[in-house]
Amino acid sequence: MSEENFCAQRKPEITYPCTWEYKVIGTDAEKLRAVLLAACTPVVPTITLSNVSSKGTYFSLNASLVVEDEKTRLRIFKHLKNSPDIKIVI
Repeated sequence: MSEENFCAQRKPEITYPCTWEYKVIGTDAEKLRAVLLAACTPVVPTITLSNVSSKGTYFSLNASLVVEDEKTRLRIFKHLKNSPDIKIVI
């Protein structure tokens, strides 16, 4: 097996609970904030403005919170990814 294939198949080692950060990008900062709050419920994340595009069209927000397990981390990611208000989730 090549090193490239080996690295692609390995999952990162994450020890839970841990602090996790999501970055979302979209066109409406208030809608982004609302989606982040809904996705992370019942935990209330710390949400900060990360960047605004030069024309003010796109906003990026960071949400930081403690996730208890992988299931929770992936559930939040899926909720964010499926929101029409979010263009990119990192």
